[in-house]
Amino acid sequence: MKPVTNIHREPTSDAIDSFRECRAVALAIPDGPALAWTEALNSAGIKVLDLSGAHRLRDEIHYGIPELWGAPSADAAVVANPGCYPTATLLGLAPLLRAKAIDATPVAVVGASGTSGAGKTPRDDLHFSALFGNTFPYKVGSHKHIPEIARHLGTPVTFVTQLLPIVRGILVTAFVKPTRSPQDVLHTLQSFYADQPYVTVLPEPGPGLGVAHVVGSHQAVIAVGPADDGGLVPVFATIDNLMRGAASQALTNLNLWLGLPQHAGLPQPLAHVGNDVPPMTRALP
Repeated sequence: MKPVTNIHREPTSDAIDSFRECRAVALAIPDGPALAWTEALNSAGIKVLDLSGAHRLRDEIHYGIPELWGAPSADAAVVANPGCYPTATLLGLAPLLRAKAIDATPVAVVGASGTSGAGKTPRDDLHFSALFGNTFPYKVGSHKHIPEIARHLGTPVTFVTQLLPIVRGILVTAFVKPTRSPQDVLHTLQSFYADQPYVTVLPEPGPGLGVAHVVGSHQAVIAVGPADDGGLVPVFATIDNLMRGAASQALTNLNLWLGLPQHAGLPQPLAHVGNDVPPMTRALP
């Protein structure tokens, strides 16, 4: 695999020629350059897996969460790798909406993320002295992942994010109105993911949802809580935003697209995720 250099210039014929031997190219660059590079690479007959948001809202582009949408077509030219918050939210909610185990509206989602999920642009609120021992909401009402989540769920969502004083990991909590008992909602998820080794559905929420369980892995951990007095049920999902929310999901999509074993190159599925206290560095080498 060859890196794309000088991504802010238009792709030249010489630059594209350097990729002629590639069956597919993964782009992890901003939206604007990703569009230009995708067009140029596709014109040269080269597949593009795009980790930017440039193609995630297009009907004709395969949206790459394999557990939910399967493998890309072999003749597809582009695959859109989903965002990190949408991945966690959709893994928890999409099977429930498909089974009509929850109402389509209202759906409210609170997402908590480490600072690596907030982008790499330097900001005052990402300084160590501002975030250490602190947490606060950000981009309320304007988060870029709201349209992506709503589109692929097929229903409007209220989505709020907050920063945690950690580097990586995401925990989303969705509040939904069940059409069945909370136990039936749980069983729907357990049945849907029964043959998916990289998705763990806990019997109940607890410390097993801690991000320290999943950091460094491709695992998603999901749980369902009891209904509260208002009749809403919380659905939880935890992932590593840099792995399942980006790199390892991209690798899985490429494997499926190119006819390779789906999980080639991934860390092994977590053998056990329970409601014990997450170890501080469970998955990192």
